[in-house]
Amino acid sequence: MNPLLMHRFVEAHDRYLALDQVRTDCESAKQRELLHIELLKAYLEVQYFANAITGQQYADGMNYADQQ
Repeated sequence: MNPLLMHRFVEAHDRYLALDQVRTDCESAKQRELLHIELLKAYLEVQYFANAITGQQYADGMNYADQQ
């Protein structure tokens, strides 16, 4: 297992959890929308690194895992 991928996964996961904790503290609709976008981006990043760590491939032979 690649330690760099694991480290990046943990960072992305921590960022996702932090955003999830503050998502209900937004005071305006614009702030909620921006936070929701960042939360979705963090979620996708967590999924990306989880797939890279487990070596899962995507459709059509496309591999988005880091080539280390």
